[in-house]
Formats: sequence, C-alpha cells, structure tokens
Amino acid sequence: MNNCKICDKQIDDHRYHLGYTECVDCSDEEKYSAHQVYPHKTGGYVQPIKKSQSDNLKRLDRRSVGGSGKPAKGIMKDNSWDRWLKQYQEKIDNPKPTRKVVWKTPKVIYLSMSKAESMIREYYDNWGYQPTLDYCKELYLDDKISMVMKNQLTNMITDQQMLPKRLRKWVQKIT
Repeated sequence: MNNCKICDKQIDDHRYHLGYTECVDCSDEEKYSAHQVYPHKTGGYVQPIKKSQSDNLKRLDRRSVGGSGKPAKGIMKDNSWDRWLKQYQEKIDNPKPTRKVVWKTPKVIYLSMSKAESMIREYYDNWGYQPTLDYCKELYLDDKISMVMKNQLTNMITDQQMLPKRLRKWVQKIT
C-alpha cells in the first residue's frame, strides 16, 4: 500500500506519513543541511537550509568551521617550507658582514663661567629681567654655554630680581 510511484518499492511508514510518495533513491528532493546562526556573542541556533546554501554560508561566515573554501596563508599556502629552510640555512652559513657604526661627538667649547656671568649681568643692567632670561636661553641654544651654566645664571638673575629695588641697586654697585 505504501509503494513508491516511480520504482514501486515499499516506502518506510515514517516517510509516507510525512507526505512523501517516492522512496529515498528515486526522490529528487535535496537533503537538508544545517547552518549555525549567532545573533549575538552567544546563544546561537541551528537553521535548516539546503546543501547548496550551506556551502555558500560556510564560505561567508567568519565563525564557520568548514575550511574547504578558505585559502591557506603563509608557508602552508605554496608548500614553501623547504624553500624557507634552505634560505635559513644559507643565511646561517653565509652571514652578511656587519658594519660598525662609529659615533663622533662634536667638540663644543663653552664660554668660561666668569665670562658668561659678566655678559649676563651687563645684559641685565641694560635690558632687565625677562630679556636677560631670553638672552641666556639664546646663549644655550647657540652652544655657547652648557645647560648647567644656563641654570646657574638663570638662578643668579632670578635671585637678584627677587630682591627689593634698594638692595638690588646696592648689589649692582658691589658687583
């Protein structure tokens, strides 16, 4: 009673109750496959789809486990392990000569501290506090004085500037 329409073989009862009238061998219905869908980080679900759609979705999905459509990378792509090993051995056997870098520091001749101090004091008397600080910085940038000398001279001028005017004039007369 449950016979195939094409080959007249007996159809399984479960298949017949699902509405199929052809046996598995004669059926042209494509077998269903599954695709894992992740709408969020977790909580994926399985979606039944046709086999042709499954292959395409596996190719597009970044979480897919099917590696048949993805190209290999690096050494495995073109089977170049032997070539890489050969080049590595050549580098070990024939190393490139290394160049020796010699750093030459320029010789800088600074002004003496007494000369720089007299220049700064004279500039301070003529132009005032802020222009003298700028002049001191300029001497440093032109490599005429060192950073330590610049700091000492700046401190000297700042100390003198912080004195009251009467004492400042008196200190200028003494020095």
